[in-house]
Amino acid sequence: MSRYLIPRFQDFIIIIVFIGALLTGPRMLNTDSDLGRHLTIGKYILNSRQIPTKNLFSFTKPDQPRPPYEWLAQVLFSISYHLLNLDGVVLLTGLVIASTFLIVYFDTLYRSNMAILALLLTLWSAAASSLDWLTRPHIFSFLFIAIWIRWLEKIRNGEKISLWLFPGLMLIWANMHGGFILGILAWVAYVAGWLWEHWRKSTDTNVGRKLMIVGCASLITSILTPDIWRNWQGVLDNNSIYILSHTSETMPTNFAIPGTFPFAVLLCLSVILLLLGWKQVPASHIFLLIGFTIISLAMTRNIPFFVIAAAPILAGYMGQYLNRIHLLQNLEEQVKKINKGLKGYIWPIFILLITIGIFTYYQSITYNSFNTFSEQVFPVQAVNWIEYHPLKGNMFNDFNWGGYLLFRLWPGQRVFIDSQSDFYGEAFTRQYADILNGDGDWDTELRQYNVSWIIVSPQAGLAKSAETSFYWKIAYKDPVAVIYVRK
Repeated sequence: MSRYLIPRFQDFIIIIVFIGALLTGPRMLNTDSDLGRHLTIGKYILNSRQIPTKNLFSFTKPDQPRPPYEWLAQVLFSISYHLLNLDGVVLLTGLVIASTFLIVYFDTLYRSNMAILALLLTLWSAAASSLDWLTRPHIFSFLFIAIWIRWLEKIRNGEKISLWLFPGLMLIWANMHGGFILGILAWVAYVAGWLWEHWRKSTDTNVGRKLMIVGCASLITSILTPDIWRNWQGVLDNNSIYILSHTSETMPTNFAIPGTFPFAVLLCLSVILLLLGWKQVPASHIFLLIGFTIISLAMTRNIPFFVIAAAPILAGYMGQYLNRIHLLQNLEEQVKKINKGLKGYIWPIFILLITIGIFTYYQSITYNSFNTFSEQVFPVQAVNWIEYHPLKGNMFNDFNWGGYLLFRLWPGQRVFIDSQSDFYGEAFTRQYADILNGDGDWDTELRQYNVSWIIVSPQAGLAKSAETSFYWKIAYKDPVAVIYVRK
């Protein structure tokens, strides 16, 4: 009976990462307002049975093409919200993240044949990726890249695997999140590695044939979306240096931030591996590590993808050296023997049911979710006031509040801008920034868009300019938000 009560290593992975994700729920919800936009679009799709391919949510760019490359994730988020409010969204996010690192654990174990090493390296990788744990569609790309790389490695090793799994996964991925392009980049790394080894006559021709079939089929299914090939355009168009440099997650990695320490350790281990073992490391692994290192250093939001790709590779080569230590080898044999006989899979199921029970009970007695949008981050009280004092006409809003305002006020109100900056483009984003700062002839620019009310932070330059303007008056103010209406 005791073997059913003791968790296995993989159970520990699921429980620790899942609980860790739940504990970061408030931060995941309140880092930005993207979730509000995703919930709004998901609700629209479920209610109308239509997937919008044009902009319905801002009045500044009405009916312009807006590729819905995240529509499937938005639907899943909306369903989870319908079931358990924001607690359901956090729960779904935690499950996806925990599933991701369960796969990373199995891959590290497969390559290293050392359960303790796999456990520690997986948990360290999860900690490194937690910088970008957010309730947004990109978490599905965490899961898919872990699966994708594990399958590519099976092809490289000549193992049996159905090639049609790849285009099937890509079909889902391309409709879930723009990170599907990272899957294509990983495939390019494996193809480049095979070409290099084929040139040196040290690889199997059949591996290259399989990789080409996988790549061609996956490229085809990547455009099977509501807007066909425009999902590629929507992702690749986000290349403005100005926009990228003004968004925290698209800025280069700042190692002064304490949370980057686990990532820095993995990065150093990868560099050491490439320097000391480049003759033994397969070319595919070298190209994969170099490529994902570059994109993770270029943008903070790519750190999780680097650690998911790097952990199994590091495990494989660390295992080769650690297995030579007899003490560790004996310990591993004992751990494997014990772990194999355990049946503790009941624990992850128990934790999940307990979590759902707590959330459900809390909502039944408070009529509110345990996880909420923070009143210190978003204009919660201001929007509550708007609901009792409806405002007419177009609004000007803070960039990071766009999604939250859509969540609360759409379709009655459409926003000036939301956080999908690639859609709005650099010229418009610069104009928005000038208005928000109260620079130049800001009122004339607002008149161009028929803006009749403003909702921004009291510290914004626009708030201070509007306060001294004859044409505007304060309708509402609290420490987070101020609302001005045109006289």
